[in-house]
Parts: sequence; C-alpha cells; structure tokens
Amino acid sequence: MTVAPVKLGILGCGRMGSAHARIVAGLVPDARLVALGDVDRGAAERLAAHLGDPRVHDSAASLAADPGVDAVLVAVSSSRHLDAIRILAAAGKDILCEKPLALTMAETQEAMRVTAAAGVRLQVAFMRRHDPDYRRAKARLASGDLGRPFLFQSLQFDMEPPPLAFADPRVSGGIWVDMGIHEFDLARWLMEDEVDEVMAYGSTLTHPDLASVGDVDSGVAILRFAGGGTGTVRLARDTTYGEDVRTEVTASGGSVWVGMLPLAPGAVSGSGTVAIDGLDPAVPRFERAYAEQTRDFVRSIIEDRPVTVTGADSRAALAIALAADRSMREGRPVTVAEVVGR
Repeated sequence: MTVAPVKLGILGCGRMGSAHARIVAGLVPDARLVALGDVDRGAAERLAAHLGDPRVHDSAASLAADPGVDAVLVAVSSSRHLDAIRILAAAGKDILCEKPLALTMAETQEAMRVTAAAGVRLQVAFMRRHDPDYRRAKARLASGDLGRPFLFQSLQFDMEPPPLAFADPRVSGGIWVDMGIHEFDLARWLMEDEVDEVMAYGSTLTHPDLASVGDVDSGVAILRFAGGGTGTVRLARDTTYGEDVRTEVTASGGSVWVGMLPLAPGAVSGSGTVAIDGLDPAVPRFERAYAEQTRDFVRSIIEDRPVTVTGADSRAALAIALAADRSMREGRPVTVAEVVGR
C-alpha cells in the first residue's frame, strides 16, 4: 500500500494540463505535484514556476524514467495518448488519462492490454462522473424512486471553437469523439443501459472553415438504447453566451436535471413537485469534478484498489462516438455493433 501523498506527474502542459496541475497543487491533499512534462519545455518551465517548481521533463520517456514519480496524469493530444500510455506502463507508472484513451477501437484495446500486462492502474478522465450534481442525479435514478428511465437528453456547447489543427479528427477525433464522448458516457451511466444504434447529423453553418479539416461546428445525435429507451445529444463548438452543459433524464415517475441556466444547479421532479439544488457560483463549473476525479484516482493507489472509471468505460463510449461520426458521414443509422466488430 502506498503511503500518502502520492507523487504525481502531469504529461502535457497545454490548456487541460495546466488546469489539472493547478487543481492538483491546490485541491488534492493526498497528492504532491512533483513533475511536469511537455515537448515544449518552456511551457512546462513557465507552469512549474507558478506551482512550487516541480521537476520539468521534455518527453514522456523522461517523465516515465523519473524515479520520484508514482503516477502520471496524461493530458497530451488524444492522438498521442496511446504512445504515452505505452511508455508510462512500461515504466510501472499508474495512469490517469484524459478522454478518450485513443481514437480507434483497436488502439483503445491496446491501451487496456499494455496497462493490464504491466499491472498498472488505468483510469479514464470522465470527470462528470465525479461532479456533485451528476452524482446526485445518478443516486436519485439508482434509488428506483423515480421509476424506470426512458428518455436521455444532453447538450454541450463550448465557448469558442478550437484551432483547426486541434479540430482535425486525426488529432482530436472530431466533434463526436472530442466533445460527444462525455455525453455518450453519461448516457450509459445514467440510464444504466447500452446504446444500440445512433443516427447523427452535423453542419458547418457558423464555422465553415472546420470543413477544411473534416470536422463540423454542431451536431445532433439520436440514440436508441438496448432496453428500449431513446435519447438525444446536441453539440456546438461555440455559443453567444458561454459554456453550457445540460443533461436531463426522464423516468416513469419523475425526472432529474443537471445544468439549468444560468447557474447550472441540479434538480429533481416527482409527485408533482420540482426541487432545485443550490450551487455556489463562485466555484468554476466542474472544478469540483476535476478535483474529485484526481482524489479518487489517488485514493485507489493509496488504498490499493481498482480505479472506478475504467478503460472498458472509455471503449464503450468511444464506440458510440464513432458510430455517430460514421452515421453523420454516411447519412444512415449505424449500430454500435458495426463499430465494435471492426
């Protein structure tokens, strides 16, 4: 059993890596940020200067070779996840990896294989599973008090589109993988059911330049669940009013909501009433989720137990995302089995 604090390194010092580093340094008491790694050494050094000067590395191999690192949070581009996972697993480092594990089913399976063979933990950063509002919604549905869930609805609208180099599906997977994978994971988790079929549509009406790299700026996916339920997922690369994330699950005896403008609290209905949860507007949206996600990963190391969000969860959500992408491009419903079978 590892004695706290867990000595944590972060690979990737861009937008997500920097956010993770600041959260680890300030909000995860059972971890100590000891190392940062980025191919842009200057970016790592600048971030380190604000966070107590953890050691700086300029490659995954260098970070993996650091004997003072117990585990690594991977926040490089999605297209580079598998390479990083291979290197870190071979060095015996436990891994918390930003979503998705990889951009294809075969590469995702390989990430799961190499970490299992090395005997290291692999947790996927589906951080909404750790968000207090989403956890309350999950508990309310799991209690059975609201009856059987039958309709899932979610949306995710970003503040601004990413650079074209990132939007390129070869780098990020495109809108359905990069953004939609969170919604598809929520669909499985909250409905406690698997998605069988997807019909998806996309457009480039507001940012036509995204078409030059093969991506879209907005999309809608219709989901059919194995148990007979249905759902919709709506995505947009930007809005006129800022980031917006909302989810609703309708059940036979009531509904749960997460994200109700403008403050994004949760809510529940039943027996003819609606109760709204409070939310502290001073805390950035999902900061709690990112912090609790890393705390949960660190505790799995300290307590010597399996992680709570696994490679299998990433594989299942990726299959839905790839089905949505294929449906949009081919103009037809696509079963998840078609994607999994490839």
